[in-house]
Amino acid sequence: MKKVTWTDGSGKNHISLIRDADNETVATTGHGLSLDPPDVWNIDWNAVKLDLHNELVNRGLLTHADVVKQQSGVSGAVLSALRRRILTLYLGD
Repeated sequence: MKKVTWTDGSGKNHISLIRDADNETVATTGHGLSLDPPDVWNIDWNAVKLDLHNELVNRGLLTHADVVKQQSGVSGAVLSALRRRILTLYLGD
């Protein structure tokens, strides 16, 4: 078996598993075994936006000067808003 990385018409990257003897078009036509990560389109993005807003407020990241002062503050807020939801996708909950 071999892994094939391919891009669909919308620009989304995929990885599929196909037999060694198969042509890569087997994967691109959806006949291979998908190895894609969970679909992030299933995340409640409105809830993420709300959590991100609240994280920015809680961390005191209200102005550009605040962000410059707390170098990793924005990254931490984004991770906090997203991490749990992404891990939940992997768990299938």
